[in-house]
Amino acid sequence: MASKEIEILDPAATVDKLNKIAADRALNRRRFITALGMTGAAAGVGLMSGCTTTSSVPVATAVGAGQTDILNFLLNLEYLQATFYSYVTTGADISASTGVTATSGAITGTLSAPLVFTGTYASQITDLLNEVYFDELNHVRGLRTILGSAAISRPAINLAAFGAITATNALSIARLLEDIGVTAYTSAIAGLTTSNATYIGQILGAESFHSGALRLISIQNPSIAADMAAADGQDVAPYDLGTVTLAAAGPTASGGFFPTYGGAAVPGITGSTFTGTPGTYGSNGIGYARTFQQALALLYGTGKALAASNVSGGFFPSGVNGNLTVV
Repeated sequence: MASKEIEILDPAATVDKLNKIAADRALNRRRFITALGMTGAAAGVGLMSGCTTTSSVPVATAVGAGQTDILNFLLNLEYLQATFYSYVTTGADISASTGVTATSGAITGTLSAPLVFTGTYASQITDLLNEVYFDELNHVRGLRTILGSAAISRPAINLAAFGAITATNALSIARLLEDIGVTAYTSAIAGLTTSNATYIGQILGAESFHSGALRLISIQNPSIAADMAAADGQDVAPYDLGTVTLAAAGPTASGGFFPTYGGAAVPGITGSTFTGTPGTYGSNGIGYARTFQQALALLYGTGKALAASNVSGGFFPSGVNGNLTVV
């Protein structure tokens, strides 16, 4: 098993320091959004080991990955999320003031203007996506601060991996990215210690808030967030089961409000085939974990076609940066 010694080159960057940085940088979310030029009219939208089970509860471990590697893997996800929401809400890339764009890979599949939503919930969708962007950009800043000079640069990103981003599919893509983030962060914590685990746990909490909000608003707006086919055997599509009795039994093969898990079958990647049956859920009522490999299998896929033994593709046409890069 890999050592769990701290490998971060900037050990002084504790959670307390990050909290102070966050407070100094952004005393007010609305002021942040205003500073970026977002107006009310601006609209928005493996780990090296596999999964094991204990009492039918999937637990992903971080064996074989050092803490720097884990944090950099998560930074890849935050780069993707922050870049996606930046284009959706502003029609432009992340601000150069973050220091990210100077070392960025090529960004394709972009938008030239913010997405504009219509309908009953249009203003709520716009506000939600702007606030998620605020969080994701600060996750990038926080992880880069912790890693210091060990932080990876932003890899090349293809935002149109699952199709050109439009007001029709943006919520579905956002939902998928947040669900992947939550499940990958759940795995990552197993390989972290001390303040690193504390900080990543706090980001996991924020990602979970995002996922829940996006799933609900997707259910409320089916015409602009049509349920995509299940991404893999663990995916739970946003879906209102329709009755108290069904809802009380938890998600089904049709989906559910939350991506909770309870089935005995835990999907894994064997050769070129991703095994597992969509909709195999039970009554444990827990959030599940994806290994780094399982997360990459989705991120390297195109149009929900899962990658197998790949080092690039999908959202990351040249692969992710760091040491955890292969499905």
